[in-house]
Order: sequence, then C-alpha cells, then structure tokens
Amino acid sequence: MRRFSVTVIAIAPLFAVAGVIIAAGQHNWGAGGMKNLDGQLASCTKAIQAGGEAAHNGTAAGNIRAIACNPEEDRERAIAGSIEMIRLEPEVPGAYRESAIKGRAMGNLDRVIARYGQAILLDPKDDDAHFRRGIANFYAGSLPQAFADISQASELDPKYAYYALWLDILSKRSNAVTRLPQAISQIDMTKWPGPVIRLFLGQTTAAAVLAAADDPDANTKKGQVCEANFYSGELALQRGLKKEAARLFRRAAADCPRDFVEGPASYAELRALGVSP
Repeated sequence: MRRFSVTVIAIAPLFAVAGVIIAAGQHNWGAGGMKNLDGQLASCTKAIQAGGEAAHNGTAAGNIRAIACNPEEDRERAIAGSIEMIRLEPEVPGAYRESAIKGRAMGNLDRVIARYGQAILLDPKDDDAHFRRGIANFYAGSLPQAFADISQASELDPKYAYYALWLDILSKRSNAVTRLPQAISQIDMTKWPGPVIRLFLGQTTAAAVLAAADDPDANTKKGQVCEANFYSGELALQRGLKKEAARLFRRAAADCPRDFVEGPASYAELRALGVSP
C-alpha cells in the first residue's frame, strides 16, 4: 500500500526488522497518483513559506519543496535534503514524512512516533500522519494507541480502503468487534483492494483474490499480488494457520515493491512467528 511518501524505520527491540515501511494506502502513489492533490499543494506552500529564501537556493528547505511540489523530479536530491531538514527545520510537516526514505534517518520507533506526533500537532486533520503513527505504534507493541490512531485516520477519510483493512487487523488482534462490514458502505468495492476486503468478510477465497490481483500493467500487478499475499497471510494468521501464514508472508516479503508497507510488515510478522524469511 502506497501513498504520499515512503518512510522506512528500523524495528529495534520488538521485531529487530531493519526497515518497516510506513507507507500507506490506496496507494496513490500506487494506484495512480496522489490521493489528495490539494493537500499536496498545501504542503508545498507550507514548505515554501517555512523555507523562505532558502526554499529557492538548494538548501534542505528547497529539497523538501522539490518533493512536495514535484515528487518525480530530482527525487534523490530531495530525499537527501529532507533528512537534514528534520534537524534544521522541524516545523515543516513534510520533513517527518520524507525523512527516512531508504532507511537513513529514523533509528527507532519511539522517534518515528514522536515525529508523526509533531506532524499531527501541526495538522490534526492529516489522516496519513495518524495512519503512519498508528502503524509505528502497532509494531512497537502499543495496540491501543495504534487502534486509536488508525481509527482517527479512518474517521478523517472513511473512503480510504486500507484504513478499514488495518482497523480490521487491529480489531482481531485486540479481540474487538470489527467495523469492516459498516465501513464498506463508503468504499468503492469495484476497485482494488475490494477483493481483499471481501476476503476479510468471508465472501471470497485467497485464491480468488490472487487471481483478481492480475493486471496488464506489470507494476500494478506486482503491487496487488504483494497485497494479496500479505493480507491472505494476515487472514491465515487470524485462523491459527501459522504455516500457511508464514508461507504467504515469505512471498510478500520477497516480492512486494520496496515502497509498500506490506513487504516489510511481512518480515515483522515472520519474526513474530519465530520463523526465517
């Protein structure tokens, strides 16, 4: 699942995973672009305002502006600059989101959680920041906090299917009643990840979801197959089928695009199961 940007974190004490990607969602970036162009332009404007003249002269602020305004152009320079920007210009929300791309900035989950917390203070309606902090809390072992964060993300954007999926996963982990049957009323079930949601609702099979993941575009297919394997693994885990879950997580870990959360999350699940990738 992709969206907005990619944040890579090192799971230190809990799963010892060197890089869980907190990326989100309908992946726009994955499924065809930015989820919210107006929001992206607003972030761009904030970056320009925060950077002042520096936003035009190649400094860290200028680099984060390159990401916010034109994420496909000169991305490597922008990524490198955004890491330094966290130290120099912590008031810019984009810094928290872009800083750890390629695993170079965030050393532990506490720092990830703190930085997304700061981003949320700057923009309490940033559903993406709530989601990412929720995933970080989840892998840090703070299930109630994770549930609260992702619930808030879902309230802010109830049409975003991946929030509903992760809330279902967290509900099952905490033995709470799932909201997924109610959530689908606001989700376009004709689009991916509709088949995954139907799997979670018991309306289809893992084999059917894998078949539905096929797509004439190779990149789209790769991402959807990745997700089909990961979420099928989660369902197998919920059913107590640990060997099958491990098999599916191994596939996802090996095949997921590097900017999808499901790949590194699969490594975390495999470590939690006590099996090798």
